[in-house]
Amino acid sequence: MKNIKKMISIFGMTAALIAGSTMGAGMSGSMGTVQAASERMAENNGSAMWHEIAKKSAPAPDKTPALNKTAAVLIKGQTLQLKLSGTSAKTTWSSSDQSVASVNTAGKVTAKKKGTATVTAKSGGKKYTCKITVETPKLNKTSITVVEGKTYKLKLSGTTQTVKWSSSDRAVARVSGTGKVRGIKAGECTVTAQVGKKKYSCHVVVTEGTPEKLTEDKPEQESKEKPVQETGEKPTGETEQIPTEQEVYAAISAMQSEYPEGMAWTNENFYFWKGGVYSGGAGCAGFAFAMSDAAFGALPVRVHTDYSKIRVGDILRVNDDTHSVIVLEVTDTEVVVAEGNYNNSVHWGRRIGRDELPGEGNYIMTRYPE
Repeated sequence: MKNIKKMISIFGMTAALIAGSTMGAGMSGSMGTVQAASERMAENNGSAMWHEIAKKSAPAPDKTPALNKTAAVLIKGQTLQLKLSGTSAKTTWSSSDQSVASVNTAGKVTAKKKGTATVTAKSGGKKYTCKITVETPKLNKTSITVVEGKTYKLKLSGTTQTVKWSSSDRAVARVSGTGKVRGIKAGECTVTAQVGKKKYSCHVVVTEGTPEKLTEDKPEQESKEKPVQETGEKPTGETEQIPTEQEVYAAISAMQSEYPEGMAWTNENFYFWKGGVYSGGAGCAGFAFAMSDAAFGALPVRVHTDYSKIRVGDILRVNDDTHSVIVLEVTDTEVVVAEGNYNNSVHWGRRIGRDELPGEGNYIMTRYPE
């Protein structure tokens, strides 16, 4: 401090002398006055200069350590780089469940399987955590067939993240922001559901023609009264013997010789059936009615939606009430069906998961009594 005062005193004296010489002979005063002035400058400015020097030389305060993420949702297989900033101390990384989300020595997290895990960064005796949630989304269909002008709802389950839908050819099929696919014209394309960088695809086939439909309005849901035909009379087969499911399967299977795999079958094919409610049907409905009559004769049909009671020979309306199939086999997880107008032909043996059967407008027609 003394040295600083001395420097300022000398500077002040010099400034005063220069000023005095500029003012010339008319200047009055003495060297004592100059000395006093310079000392006052040293007193006033010395502390200010010292404060500036001290401020510039003081080290910057440390920042509070923090993770770049405290929570994250990942899809199985995705990675996330965690970083702990605000510290120069060594950092060690760990996961509460390496089977769900692993982390390496550099803080890189890898999603392993569905579940939650906590990733911890330890530095300077303190811990900093990030909750990792791992999801495993699943698309309800990997391939579908849609008639021109009709729709099918795709669903990506198992994720809370935003799903982005797209079509590889919007001239063939378009998809809404909620996954509803609409057939535009005959052809094939791919509809994709994307979550982050992960993609899930469904192959879409659009067929020509107007949507297959029955010749009557869709029947109401199951009621206590048996359906009646257009004449108002009850179906004549009401007293016929009820076949067993084994007999039904044998009767329908025997029809393969008349309706072989790949045989052309479109909306141009119509069948009048004996079950009642409808007088007949075209395309897929007509095929199902023909197979049903072969097994049940003139037994009356009833309509219901109890999917726990599906039996061999039942006709299922599927794909949001756009397609009909007849059941050949039933297991705990799926049904095996036969169908017409499947890519414009007859097809035997397709398997459909039981969880795929319920849908908007879907129902079951059975000819077994309650």
